Amino acid sequence: MWCNAICFTFELLYPHQLGFELIWTYYLKPIKKEHLIATWNVRGLLQPGKLSIVDAESNNHNISVLGLSETHMRGNGHFTTPSGGTLYISGSENKSANGVGILLPRDIVKHVLGYNPISDRIITIRLNAKPNILNIVQVYAPTEKAKEEDIDCFYESLEATLNTISNREITIILGDWNAKIGNTCNDDLPSIVGNFGLGVRNERGQRLLDYCIERKFCIANTCFQHHPRRLYTWTSPGARYRNQIDYILINSRWKSAIRNVKTFPGAECGTDHNLLVARFTLRLKAASSRTTRGPRALEPKERTYLCDAVEKKLALEPPTGDANTQWQTVKSHLCESLKEIKASRREGNAGRKTKTKVWISEQTWKLISKRKYIKGKGLQDDDVRKTYSDLCKEIKKACRRDKNCFIADICTDIEKHSQKYQPSDLFKKVRLLSRKFKPRSWIIEDHNGKPITDLNAVVERWRKYCEGLYDQPESMSTQLPVWDEITLEPSIIRSEVTEAISRLKSNKAPGPDHITAEIIKSLGERGVNAVHSICNYVWQHGEWPNDWTKSIILPLHKKGSTRKCDNYRTLALVSHCSKVLLYILNTRLRYFLDWQIPQEQAGFVKGKGTREQILNIRQLIERSYEFGTPMIMCFIDYSKAFDCVKWDHLWKILAELGVPQHLVLLLHSLYINNQGIIRVEETISAPFKFRKGVRQGCILSPVLFNIYGEYIMRRTCEGWDGGVTIGGVKLSNLRYADDTTLLAANESEMAALMSKLEKISLELGLAINRSKTKVMVIDRMNKLEHTGSLHLETTERFIYLGSMIANTGSCEPEIRRRIGIAKTAMSQLDSIWSDRNISIKTKRKLVTSLVFSIFLYGAETWTLKKADRSRIDAFEMWCWRKMLRIPWTAHRTNASILEELGVSLRLSTICLRRILEFFGHVARKKGDNLERLLITGKVEGKRPRGRSPMRWSDQIKTTLESSINVAIHCAEDRSEWKNIVLTKVLSKGHDPQN
Repeated sequence: MWCNAICFTFELLYPHQLGFELIWTYYLKPIKKEHLIATWNVRGLLQPGKLSIVDAESNNHNISVLGLSETHMRGNGHFTTPSGGTLYISGSENKSANGVGILLPRDIVKHVLGYNPISDRIITIRLNAKPNILNIVQVYAPTEKAKEEDIDCFYESLEATLNTISNREITIILGDWNAKIGNTCNDDLPSIVGNFGLGVRNERGQRLLDYCIERKFCIANTCFQHHPRRLYTWTSPGARYRNQIDYILINSRWKSAIRNVKTFPGAECGTDHNLLVARFTLRLKAASSRTTRGPRALEPKERTYLCDAVEKKLALEPPTGDANTQWQTVKSHLCESLKEIKASRREGNAGRKTKTKVWISEQTWKLISKRKYIKGKGLQDDDVRKTYSDLCKEIKKACRRDKNCFIADICTDIEKHSQKYQPSDLFKKVRLLSRKFKPRSWIIEDHNGKPITDLNAVVERWRKYCEGLYDQPESMSTQLPVWDEITLEPSIIRSEVTEAISRLKSNKAPGPDHITAEIIKSLGERGVNAVHSICNYVWQHGEWPNDWTKSIILPLHKKGSTRKCDNYRTLALVSHCSKVLLYILNTRLRYFLDWQIPQEQAGFVKGKGTREQILNIRQLIERSYEFGTPMIMCFIDYSKAFDCVKWDHLWKILAELGVPQHLVLLLHSLYINNQGIIRVEETISAPFKFRKGVRQGCILSPVLFNIYGEYIMRRTCEGWDGGVTIGGVKLSNLRYADDTTLLAANESEMAALMSKLEKISLELGLAINRSKTKVMVIDRMNKLEHTGSLHLETTERFIYLGSMIANTGSCEPEIRRRIGIAKTAMSQLDSIWSDRNISIKTKRKLVTSLVFSIFLYGAETWTLKKADRSRIDAFEMWCWRKMLRIPWTAHRTNASILEELGVSLRLSTICLRRILEFFGHVARKKGDNLERLLITGKVEGKRPRGRSPMRWSDQIKTTLESSINVAIHCAEDRSEWKNIVLTKVLSKGHDPQN
């Protein structure tokens, strides 16, 4: 046994967030020098309650690092455990076999530098220690029955993993090796093995020993003398054999840091392996710069206290100086007051023991303790082993019962929230039951496709990616006027500030200053006056506070591989207080820009949304198909359009459109000082500069991008006389933000328009993604000549703004698609439908809000035929029967089920009602009304022989038994139209019993 242990010096680094700059303070904390590092084959974690039991055992033994073998968990990533720790897992994507993991308690997680899920048999994690980094490698070797090829593959993978680790760093390999080293008394290898091995060496044990000799690893199990009960790690079924097959290995040069290694037979989780623990002398240090979070939502009393405290501080120390100095003063007063609130919270909770809420009942924990006690005494005879086996079965049943009770309690909460009209809490509980398990992962690939596992390197990779994404190497030098030479717009009045504060949205993540909208709304008179003063200083001098020009950037996965940066979208968190001035600036800007937005644009326009533009597309196809007039649509897809706007062009466009120089310079000052910081987990990067693109998370971005897109389209359509004519108006495009649809009468016309748009877009920084850009041909009479000049993929169906568009104008494909999506959502809530603690009334509300709402997206634009209505009603009955758990063998009629539920309107009737209500909305619009034009306008051409296909407007005429012009006149009176809709909908074959 070694007496001299290596002691590592230790310093814990704690960041304090003051504004955006990190101020580091060094504390010498009385952190323990010795850490327990353990490994355990748990024989699966999928059984209900198993993870909680393992987590509790780890905490009971005060283990710092616990490697797990045979987790049987699928996928790679990490997630939070019931006690607040983190479990890092590596498993197969396709089957629940093998699997390894590393469990860290809450206080050790902050020392993690990175982890790497190699395979379902190997995972590594790096911890920041001093003087060298500590690498933990958890393995699960193939069993003795495995093929030799599997053993070779395992050791090759292990070798490749170790080759990525520096020899200067500390490496510990632990896990279930399924090998017996055996008695080592006669081995003259003092740096590799000790004298206290157990059993008889087998072929796999010899291979492990040879590998340790080759790599200079010490097998720590064999170096400490203990009773055999503290040496063996596995017990065979029936307790006939006991073997030592789990080992902890460490670099030979660091072996003196191991003070002891032994098993803990008393640790119990229903496995045939013993917990193997090494006592390791080590000190850790904080991994990286991390963000600090403000307090959670404030209680009403705390808001009052915050208001009074800030008012007193502002009276003693009012903000003076420039905008940044004033803001720092206000923020410091807010932070001090929030610290006082947090301190009072800690005092209030001083005598309370915060216990993690786990769904396992006390009765089940007693059974677990009893099983642990029996195993601790030893399973010596058959009666004890039978008692132990019976207890294992009983615990499994009890855990399943507790899990069901836990789900039932959630369902009871859902019912309570439903009765109290608390939709936010209700949907949180529903998501808790319906969401699928998916571990988080920060691992990302570099430019060469090599995975990056170190957290700091991952953050730096994201910083470089975003810096390159928003970089603009070449730019035209727009000459902007000097601030002192411009005429200032009228100053901001206090009522504008108070109105802007009231418009701030609550329950949103804060920006870099950690000041939330709720805190700003709690300000008193002096606080609002201080914000008013800061806003006016910025307005008059063009100098923004530093915090107001910075953003926290969060990568959010969209689809595809989680390791590719291109498969993520970036979400920006900006200062909530800066939004006060942004709201005011947005109001002033829209006065000059709103009238510049044409009727073809429906994105970010008041009174318009996706359904208006979907209806416009459907109406164009419907009219073209009806009269046999050929038309070509090209659905343009821009690559990262919002992130590619060139600023110099933007300032020039704003000036040309008559925006005052004062407002342009305010925008220029905001953008030119704009910086971003990447945040992954709680680790933040160094700041980087934005050089192009509209600001993410900024209130001004929608109107600025609309104007930018409008300028591109105006230049594209200059001197171009093509397009589609309807009602005497020629249309060349329809737009929803960056989703642009070009319209042309033939292929050559479309090719010319597309070429010009692509050229001008590139000039202004926007690139068209040709692989995602699609062409749709509407040509019922086959009149068009196809020359192939477009070089784009042609499609008969296209998903436009979330709705499927067909070139025949039929809505049947979209209805079938919506039914499929809604059925998937319905099936994900099976645990709710099967729970008898939730009333039928609440279940019906959940079906309406969570299932029917998905199905009804875009229903206002559908043209419903009789077959479509029957299909919709059949889907509705499927939902009701699934909710009530009525099998088809019950032979219950639809009428009896609808009567039991009290359904007065069938789902197809709701669709028709939405169509009529939306028609009234369109008919009441004043000014330019593109939707009304497309519904009532004349189209050149002649209807072919035979009955015309059913049109969207025919539904209105049939239901109201009047012409479209009469319906438009009736819809102008909202109350009259509402009564007409209520009385007419049920009179046309939409009886609930149908």
